[in-house]
Amino acid sequence: MIFAAKNTKLKLNEVDILASQCTLDVATSINPRYDAGDRHTRTYFADNGLGSSLTFTHYLTGSLDKIKTFISEQGELIGSDNRSNEGQIISGSFGGLTFTSGYLASYTIRFEPNRPVTANSTVVFYDDLDGEFTQNIEPVEEESILNCKNITFENTSTEEIGEINDFISASYNYTSDVRPVYSAGNTVPDRISFGRKSVAMGIQVDNPTGYLHYNGITANFKINLSNHEGNESVENFTCFGTLQSRAIQARAGDRVNHQLAVVSHKHTVLAKIFGITPTTRPDINEGIYPPLNLN
Repeated sequence: MIFAAKNTKLKLNEVDILASQCTLDVATSINPRYDAGDRHTRTYFADNGLGSSLTFTHYLTGSLDKIKTFISEQGELIGSDNRSNEGQIISGSFGGLTFTSGYLASYTIRFEPNRPVTANSTVVFYDDLDGEFTQNIEPVEEESILNCKNITFENTSTEEIGEINDFISASYNYTSDVRPVYSAGNTVPDRISFGRKSVAMGIQVDNPTGYLHYNGITANFKINLSNHEGNESVENFTCFGTLQSRAIQARAGDRVNHQLAVVSHKHTVLAKIFGITPTTRPDINEGIYPPLNLN
């Protein structure tokens, strides 16, 4: 039997994803083993566990994208012991094939004039797949897809960045360094080590203004998206970081455009308070502090 894309259902954490394409990749890490004096072999050994990924392109519908929430929920330092917290682990199902320990590795969006807003996401996981492929016969529920026709651009950067107007297009890119940690004898990781995270935003405008300091320039850009029926923002993407490059381009028969690239290695400005620990006020008579000179 030949299956069509409409027969394949994609679900993450019990949420149905409206995707235009999806790729599920399961790969081993093996090396050839040679005996002394041999130049050919058919024997291999594994030098790492399974390294698998789920890559998909999905439409943004406006109810605060569920995939976007993993940016702030995975791999953050939390609690008084400052230990890494895996946060909400992603479980997924692709056509009936399931995994239970996924982590968001990248999330990229391109904003272009008069086009629907789509995101490209990559979820990595380190366990084998369960289940078997089964066709789906459920109809897809109708969704209101966000379009760049309903977009506003906010610039709250410092004055040094220059005038930014006539916004043409933009891109938003989040990446996270996700690494499995194994114990000897195990093929499934005991825990996940999270490295550096970064958010980059590229912006194209048609006014070539401003300059670039060798230390960069503090920048703060925000993109708001609204539904077709109203002006209230239902989704937004923010990049507060440092302007690291400018590029001015001109082509015969086309306009002059100005590319700005902003990078940030801290994807949130929100401070979290996990509790207040009272401390005993010291008694000056215990010799901790010298007595006051009252004379």
